[in-house]
Amino acid sequence: MDEYHLIKLFTKPEEGEYVPITFVEFRRRLVGWSTELKRSVYVENEEDKAKLKRVREVNVMMAINHISGKLSSIELTDEEKAQFEEVYALFIEKGGQLMYTRKKIGAKTVSFFELVETEKKAADAPLKSLLSERL
Repeated sequence: MDEYHLIKLFTKPEEGEYVPITFVEFRRRLVGWSTELKRSVYVENEEDKAKLKRVREVNVMMAINHISGKLSSIELTDEEKAQFEEVYALFIEKGGQLMYTRKKIGAKTVSFFELVETEKKAADAPLKSLLSERL
C-alpha cells in the first residue's frame, strides 16, 4: 500500500491504519475557509479573518510522525483532545507507544488515539559492552 498520505505535514490515516507518534505540544489556532484557495487556512491577523468563511478555533497538536521522522500537525476537536489526554495520561503512567488513527463514527470520521505496549522495556535492553569483552 502507498504510505505517502501518512508522511505529509497533515497526516490523515485511513480507518485501520496506525501512525506511531510522539506528542510535542498543543496550540489553539484560528482557521477559516478560503474561497480563493479552496482550502482551510490559518488566520495570521485580523485582516485575513474578513476574507475567510467559517472562521473557528481548533486545537492543533504538533507531533513527531515516526513513519516520516518529521513534525506533523493534527487538528482536533475538543472531544478528540480530551480522548487524547486520557490516552496520554496512561502513556505517562505505563509507557509504550502512542498510535494515531481515524475511526468512522456514524457519518463522521474522527481522530482516535491508542496506547500500544512495547515488547522491550528500557530495563530489559542489553547493556552496552565492548566486543572484546563479549568474546
